[in-house]
Amino acid sequence: MLEPNLISYKDSVARVVKEGQLYFRYISKEYKEEYNHLMNSGLYDELTRLGYLIPHKEVQNDSSDTNAYKKIEPRQIEFQSYPFERSYNQWRNALWVYLRINIIALRYGMIIKDGTPYNFYFQYGNPIMFDTTSFIFFKENDPWIAYRQLCEEFYSPVTLMYYNGPQWSKITMSHISGLPLDFVSKQLPIKSWLKLDVLLNIHLHANYLNKGTKNKKSKGFTLEKIKSLHLLMLNAIKGRKKPFSLKNHWVNYYDENIESEKYLAHKEEIVRHWLKKIAPKDILDLGANTGNFSFIAAEYADKVIALESDIYCIDLINQRNLKEKKNIYTALGQITEPNPTLGFQYGEINSIENRVNSHTVLNLGLSHHLYFTYKLSFKQIAEYSANVCKNHLIIEFISSSDNKVKLITTPFSKSPVNYNIEEFIKSFYQYFTLEENIKVLGSNRTILLFKKK
Repeated sequence: MLEPNLISYKDSVARVVKEGQLYFRYISKEYKEEYNHLMNSGLYDELTRLGYLIPHKEVQNDSSDTNAYKKIEPRQIEFQSYPFERSYNQWRNALWVYLRINIIALRYGMIIKDGTPYNFYFQYGNPIMFDTTSFIFFKENDPWIAYRQLCEEFYSPVTLMYYNGPQWSKITMSHISGLPLDFVSKQLPIKSWLKLDVLLNIHLHANYLNKGTKNKKSKGFTLEKIKSLHLLMLNAIKGRKKPFSLKNHWVNYYDENIESEKYLAHKEEIVRHWLKKIAPKDILDLGANTGNFSFIAAEYADKVIALESDIYCIDLINQRNLKEKKNIYTALGQITEPNPTLGFQYGEINSIENRVNSHTVLNLGLSHHLYFTYKLSFKQIAEYSANVCKNHLIIEFISSSDNKVKLITTPFSKSPVNYNIEEFIKSFYQYFTLEENIKVLGSNRTILLFKKK
């Protein structure tokens, strides 16, 4: 088979390979029987029709590797977020789809061999599984090899987020191979022991693993038992729509914190005018908040990435996108705490900065937070903007007389002596040229249009 690569090196029967600008999947002869059953039984057709599995087409197998059975070209993924960049409901919806896929697959005599959230991406707010070669034949009374992985990588994070708050999503970044079940069990409240699904799949599962399984022979799963397990999980998460949460003011930003209706209307008008003139292919909305300008941007570009540090806002954007079906992709992240490259040889998971790089960048209502709260200089803000921007930058400068600046500044804040629009513009000249700047009506704010050099 083709040499393992860092994207799919764990899969022994398939390799994901990038050729030019496209990704392909080579399938080995060891997987011939399973692949043919997936394609000919009706399982692939049903899953793709439901939008649960990524569609693909078979292309000419031009590999010199004699073990390569098929070459397929999946629908290309425009943006891949990772689990630790997702909201609670994104996690929950992906787990729901995973369980539904397995329930359907069992009707065709198959089951998924992996139990990981890393096999999903989101399109129009919906989770879609992209690992075509993850299906194996289900054998009565055989151990289901994905069960432990499912509990550690998928079920535990969702359960922790539900009981303790969605911020627990972030902990999975330091445990990309799954959370130890004994650790998870200790973090959950006593009331979780009263829930059968949590009791069986986390608490008792952790106890079983702690006792050691080296000399234990698993009884495996009968078809009825595996169906019952999936239905138990499915019904449990179906009712857990709202996780424990702390009050957060950013989700009500446009209702409670906007300067004025005149300001917002004029700001939208300016942004629309420039986006129409620029005609960008893709847009990055930094500090997207609840996505007001992400959805505006989606009218003018093929792809919009909404990068936001508030997990509740990420959830609101995704929930709205489920209804409106826009080309918007969300990612939970913070400029000063970027998600790094991770995994074997730092090649499995790409950094957020590399993935969000876009033709045009929107930085609206954010620069004063970066300056005063996160202590970034104007030069550092300009340098970061240049790193993620290919062509145009639309950025908002909020003067020191603005109420929102006064609200976040303290005697210990950076001195506002050099905090003025002249110094701000000057800091960007190393990377950009200023094309236009407009004072927004009803405010002490200015929006600037820069073009990258």
